Amino acid sequence: MAFTSLRARFAKAFGFGGRPKTVIPASRKAQYVASFGGDPMKELERAIQNKQPVSFFYNDKWQDEGTPGKYGQRIGNPHAVWRGNNGTVYLHLYVDPQSASATGDLPGWRTFILNRIQNVSVLELGARLMGQNIGFTLAPGWNPAWYSRVGTPLFLIR
Repeated sequence: MAFTSLRARFAKAFGFGGRPKTVIPASRKAQYVASFGGDPMKELERAIQNKQPVSFFYNDKWQDEGTPGKYGQRIGNPHAVWRGNNGTVYLHLYVDPQSASATGDLPGWRTFILNRIQNVSVLELGARLMGQNIGFTLAPGWNPAWYSRVGTPLFLIR
């Protein structure tokens, strides 16, 4: 018990072991903006097809106007865009644990309403030999069949 406590203190003091691992491939720590702005639907479709992370600003309906977190930036790996049975278009994003919160305690899978998304930036992770882009891997718990049960899938990662 005392060893675990001491280990936890060292991890906190020196910044190792306490934060969850990133979902960004280890081969590329640097990201490059491939495109910015434009139509969010088109940018998200391209990012899903190429398995590239995105960054965007989201109008959080739970935050009051004027609150610093009202228009927060989100970064993650888009896996699906679908139209729900209620007619609303959604984005399913696997959020990098390091961008979700300082402690990484927010869920990895996040759902966003598409008309609240602004300024989508598609991030490139670099290229492999022969110029093929590096893409992210499928997130844990990915279930493409789920989208047909809750609505109409528009873009799904393959």
